Amino acid sequence: MEHQALWLTLLLTGMSTLWQGGEAQSEFTIDWVKLTFFPGAMVDSGTNLTLHCEAKISYSSVKPALTFRLLLDGKIIYSKNTSDTMLELNLAPARASNSGFYKCEIRIRNKEMSSETQRLTISGLQTPTLRVHPSTVYEGDEVTATCSAPQETGSISFHFYKDSEYITLVQSSSNSTATAIVKVFKLGNIHMYCNYQLSMSHTTALSSNSNTVEVSVKELGITPLIGIWPQLNIVEGDRVSISCNVSHYTRNDVEIFLTKDKLLHKDHTSFRHSFQAKVEDSGDYVCKTEKGNVQKTTSAKLDVAILFSTPVLNMAPVEVFERQNFTLSCKSSTNTQRKPNVNYSLYKEQHRLKSGHSLSLTASQANNGRYFCVAEAKEIRKTSTQLTVTAKVPVSTPVIRVVGRVILGRPFKLVCESKLGMLPITFTLLRDNKFEAEVNVTGPFRRALFNISSIPSRQDVHSFVCQARNQAPQIIRLSQPLDAPVIETVSKPVLTLDPKGYTVTEGMNLTLCCSVHQGTAPFTFAFYRDGATSPFFNTSSSRKQGSYTIESVRRDHGGGYYCQASNEANETKRSDSVPFGVNLAGWKKAAIAALCFLLLLVIVIILILFLKKAQAPRHTKRTKELSVKSTRPKSGDPMRVSLTLDFEENNAVNGTPSVMGQNVWSKNVSSSESDNQSSEEEEQCEMLQYTEPPPTQEVDTIPAPEQDTVTGEAEVPDCKQDTVDEPQSQSALAYVQLNHSEQKPV
Repeated sequence: MEHQALWLTLLLTGMSTLWQGGEAQSEFTIDWVKLTFFPGAMVDSGTNLTLHCEAKISYSSVKPALTFRLLLDGKIIYSKNTSDTMLELNLAPARASNSGFYKCEIRIRNKEMSSETQRLTISGLQTPTLRVHPSTVYEGDEVTATCSAPQETGSISFHFYKDSEYITLVQSSSNSTATAIVKVFKLGNIHMYCNYQLSMSHTTALSSNSNTVEVSVKELGITPLIGIWPQLNIVEGDRVSISCNVSHYTRNDVEIFLTKDKLLHKDHTSFRHSFQAKVEDSGDYVCKTEKGNVQKTTSAKLDVAILFSTPVLNMAPVEVFERQNFTLSCKSSTNTQRKPNVNYSLYKEQHRLKSGHSLSLTASQANNGRYFCVAEAKEIRKTSTQLTVTAKVPVSTPVIRVVGRVILGRPFKLVCESKLGMLPITFTLLRDNKFEAEVNVTGPFRRALFNISSIPSRQDVHSFVCQARNQAPQIIRLSQPLDAPVIETVSKPVLTLDPKGYTVTEGMNLTLCCSVHQGTAPFTFAFYRDGATSPFFNTSSSRKQGSYTIESVRRDHGGGYYCQASNEANETKRSDSVPFGVNLAGWKKAAIAALCFLLLLVIVIILILFLKKAQAPRHTKRTKELSVKSTRPKSGDPMRVSLTLDFEENNAVNGTPSVMGQNVWSKNVSSSESDNQSSEEEEQCEMLQYTEPPPTQEVDTIPAPEQDTVTGEAEVPDCKQDTVDEPQSQSALAYVQLNHSEQKPV
């Protein structure tokens, strides 16, 4: 048997191999794929629907195996491997959730083909069913509502309603059923229903409403009863009782509250709350019960009449100054029917002063503070509002002072101030005991500011006094007279020179002195040179003058100078400009005189040599000439002495000497020119001996001063004495006047 079984297995294996080899060698092609809906592509919900997919395949020998797939909106909903070329899928019954776009695909080995996409539309939704449990409840209870559509599939959202009022939304579970827990509070009958919404790939659909279920809601019997005893004529101090009763509800699952602006009492059963009545206890009291979310309330009003009013603390007089007496009194009104015996006490800063309704004190800093009183009757205690007592302070003696500086002839300000005193304070400024101005000060500082136009003299500053007064009766304070330094502006400064005069010799020291006649020290003096914008020297001094010394004066120091003076009055005044010149030093003058002498001597020597050369004999004649010229610059009258000696030797022919005297200065033209040239040189020498005058000063306010300048005439005698000595040294020559002689021709 085993041997036969082995042969059978080998046979089957061989046949299978042959079949597979044949299939592998079989060729095929997919001609078409078609999808069809039966009975149609548009049907009603609940219809038995068939999806028919068919393919046509051409093959050579062996029919190939197929793989069918059905797709809804691109997702595979069914797949099957078969050798059949047709596939059917039944949807019985068809529901709206089956609607969509369908397509059929087949696959053979590595080849596949799809049918055209077909749309399937299934109209209508199943009507949902609603069940509610329980159907009879008390207000505040919960009911369970279940909505179902068992034949529908897909994504379903269920909506629950109560008396057409939307309650909640519940997403469906897998069995197309949803449950909601609903609390009911409205008394009477309520009606509930539901519906659902189906979400599909390309659209949504809303179902019709479910059946309506009626639920009966009964009132929860927890409404409380409130009572107040006594009911009438309640007065402060009486004992009051308020009750909250829920006697008809026996269970203790309820909470009971008594409130009036705040919670007074709480319990789980009926209770009574008692207290001693006060006026502030008047108002509405509420008794409230609560079970879950159910609340019931009842209210009642309590009126409490006053036994005595809140006391009032008064002060007489209302305002007091230090050392004045005042009285504190405490009063309150009482109930005319009860007429209680009220006890009073007076307090200061929480310290009891005395029992009684009044207290007399003397105003002082020690008695300043906050006072109040307390009234008591039948264990009722009432406190007055606090009264602040402050003793008014009379104004202190004022002090008058200056704001800034007092400068003669200028406006300034005065301040009148008191350190102590109740506001407002009236400050009055008196000048020479006469009213000048008045200021009423209300705070925060106790001082007044007065503007003064000016004062003409230093002594007038002491004529101001200040008067201060406030509401203190018959108290007026007077300050001391004003005592403040007064600054006097400087007068016009005067610039003087030391040494005096308008000229100074080169090399000397020159002191510029700037002085004022009036003004308050310290002073500031500034020295300027005409045309300069900034001073070359500044100095401060407590004296009325300042100076600056120019050491070793030079020629370039000459010119105009002025000074400016100022003090703390901040008003600067300028002096007139003072010019001065600088003369040459003595040694320079001597040098110039010596130079002139040497120049004149050279000129004379040159003239003598020139004349001698001009009078040389033409025909073996030798002539000696001597000319002497004396001039007197101071008189201006020229005196000329001429001496001519002509020695004429006889020549070898006739041997007869001839002597002729004539004026050598007038004979030749060169002699007259030499005379003129000599006069011009003398004038040039005299000009060199004059001292260079100082530079002209452009000062409008000062006339040109006469310069004490040493002229060149003082030096002329020295310079001329040397020029006369040379001709006088030749005394051996003959002196002959030849003005009328004529030279005979040879």
